[in-house]
Formats: sequence, C-alpha cells, structure tokens
Amino acid sequence: EYKLRALGFDWQVPNTDLVNTYYDNAGSAGLVTAAQVQNLNVGTPLLQRDSATGEFTLTIGVNQSSDLRQWTPLPMTVPQTIINSQGKVEFRFTTPDNAAFFRLQTQPAP
Repeated sequence: EYKLRALGFDWQVPNTDLVNTYYDNAGSAGLVTAAQVQNLNVGTPLLQRDSATGEFTLTIGVNQSSDLRQWTPLPMTVPQTIINSQGKVEFRFTTPDNAAFFRLQTQPAP
C-alpha cells in the first residue's frame, strides 16, 4: 500500500473499498489472478486467565478467504504448528487452491 500511495492508498488507514477494488482489478491488469491470492486472518488473540491456577492461555486462530467476504477456519494442528528454537510459533500449511500469494491481516474485513 505504501508504494501505491499516489493512487490513494494509505498504509496507516484502513480503506476496504480501495483494497477490494485493487484486488478485483488486479487480474485484468495482468498482476495476479484471483485464484493466486489467498487471504489469511489471524483475528484478535484471546488471552484468558485461569483464576484457580493463575495461568494464562493465549488462543490464536487463522481463517482463510479468497474473496475477503467468506472466511473459513484454517486449522492449526500438530505437526504443522510448532514452537521453533527461537520460541516463536511456526504454522506450516498447504492449500488446495491455486494460491501463489498470501495476505496476512490481523482483523477480518468489515
């Protein structure tokens, strides 16, 4: 979005209509086809505390969409989800779609 600021994109301001127009027309401009773009939504992490033990649980889910309208869960299961040697969560997955590009967002599209 930063590189497209001359066209009205502002990476600091959500503009769903402009982004949707870009994706809807990217194929006709020869940039990508709709089947090559897969959207991933991490959602808002849920942090819960067990009052009996004092332990916290951080829950993170991933959803996928090819049109930013319909979202379906993308299960994060073992062995695809691991904690790497740096203590970071790694999620390895494949997709049956013809996706070649992924866009990661932290909030679902309105």
